[in-house]
Amino acid sequence: MLNEASSTIYPRFAVLSFLVVAALVGTFTFIAYQLIAASQSESAAQGIGSSIARPLVSALVSAPADAPLPTAARASFDDLTQSLGTDGVRALRVWGPDGRPVLASGPVAPPAHASTPGGGVTSTRARAADGTPLFVTWVRAGAYGIEIDQDAAAIDAAIARARSSLIVLVTLLTIGGYLALQVAFWIGVRRFAAGHRRMSYLYRRGDEIRASLDLQEVATHVSRDAARLARGRYGLVALFDETVGDLVLQATYDAVTGVAAEHRRPIEEWFLRRAIATRTSVVTSQPASVYRQFFGADIDLSGQVGVLCVPMLLRDRTVGVVAVMRPAVGRISAFTRTDASQVEELAAQAVTAVEQALLFAKVRGYADEIEVSYDATLKALMAALDAKDEVTEGHCERVARLTLHLAREMGLPDEQMLDIERGALLHDVGKIGVPDAVLKKPKALNDLEWEAMRKHPLLAGLMVSKIGFLEKSMPILLYHHERYDGTGYPFGLAGESIPLEARIFSIVDAYDAMTSDRPYRDAMPHDVAMADIEANTRAQFDPSVVTAFKRLMSSRPELRHTTPHRMVTEHDDHDLPPAIGETAA
Repeated sequence: MLNEASSTIYPRFAVLSFLVVAALVGTFTFIAYQLIAASQSESAAQGIGSSIARPLVSALVSAPADAPLPTAARASFDDLTQSLGTDGVRALRVWGPDGRPVLASGPVAPPAHASTPGGGVTSTRARAADGTPLFVTWVRAGAYGIEIDQDAAAIDAAIARARSSLIVLVTLLTIGGYLALQVAFWIGVRRFAAGHRRMSYLYRRGDEIRASLDLQEVATHVSRDAARLARGRYGLVALFDETVGDLVLQATYDAVTGVAAEHRRPIEEWFLRRAIATRTSVVTSQPASVYRQFFGADIDLSGQVGVLCVPMLLRDRTVGVVAVMRPAVGRISAFTRTDASQVEELAAQAVTAVEQALLFAKVRGYADEIEVSYDATLKALMAALDAKDEVTEGHCERVARLTLHLAREMGLPDEQMLDIERGALLHDVGKIGVPDAVLKKPKALNDLEWEAMRKHPLLAGLMVSKIGFLEKSMPILLYHHERYDGTGYPFGLAGESIPLEARIFSIVDAYDAMTSDRPYRDAMPHDVAMADIEANTRAQFDPSVVTAFKRLMSSRPELRHTTPHRMVTEHDDHDLPPAIGETAA
């Protein structure tokens, strides 16, 4: 965007600056023209007064106004009249105190004048009787005035030459100044554009770095960006590990090969530690062999290298250090102040991302600990269930695994899988609240006993309702005995009002129950169980889930239940007719 703007900025500035320069030069030239004419006239008058009229002035300056002219003045006047014609002098006159000419000589009549000239030396323009332009100089000499008439051509020629020189000088200065202005503007825009690109790069990279919560990824990004910004060959990031109280190398980057390496080992290097201890950037030159330990013995690093170390500062502590190495090329290896400032700006942005990643690692560690405690809670509940109902031992793990396969077959998102697995594992945890006399009764249950058995989904919901991490597993716990036609329990839901996780689980639960041994029957073969599921489509099972289950079992035969028969004597709730899907524990 800035480059596109520059393509229009340059022409506009060139035109605007030309107009401004032209206006300024024009005004200056006009004023200079006038000043040159006045200056040349004054200079000519002073020259004439000091050269031609000086002897006559000396004779007249002390002459009294009421006495005849001194003889010396007349003699001096006669001497001057003999030189008429030289230097363009055409006439010489002496004016008396009464304003009338006392002495006059020259080929022309006296020019018209308004009054007796004042003191000092002045000049004016006039014309001779033949129309020739004259330059008239007036010199005051006591009570007398001296008038010297000169051809104006010489003065005008001097003025013209001065003006020509002015035009040439102004033209050259204008062209040079205009070009210098364009170059300065171009350099300024280029520097601004370079600074803008640098700041944009830092901004983009800062956003990308802060977007990551992985400490190693952040360190890798910073080592690469530092090497690029400072035009170095190698970059590295080392962080201060407070737990071990040592500097730990996290990442290195080779700008030539583009290879970034991850590390996790303590390092010993004086200038890195100095940058951390002093909280200031360090620029130095060191033997390359010192840094081979960081990048490997086979790297192209020999002789001397320039080293730039920048601390990563966060409030009152130092988080780590960013370092860049540049092999010496000829006699050039040191980093400039610009290189250091760019890496410092990067480090200032990166330190927030590093701190964020460190905090996230701590939170993740705490989360892992909580996850372990969750798993321990689940294992305790499952152990309690196994102790309560030995009939279904191993059933929960089998249905949990198969339910996950079927959920993925139906395209459920991965983030739901953990909740589905937990729901499948704990689907019958409510049986802990069912009396042993009912749960283990070897004979058929009466109506009151079936009523107690049907309450186990509600009991499961009550048991886990206060456990936050199991909240999303509730659909399976509460609704896995609902039927598609609405004749299930405990709520009598029908169709898609039954949560999809429960509809998926009900098929898996029924399949595992039918293909497992029970006190009242042997396990069914896979094909028979699949045929019964097909027969109960739309009555007990969702047709779309049945289709997905058949497709899964066809493509993944290893998922079929082939557990050897085992005989048990305890009773469970799966004799409830006519729901064959309720044959699961």
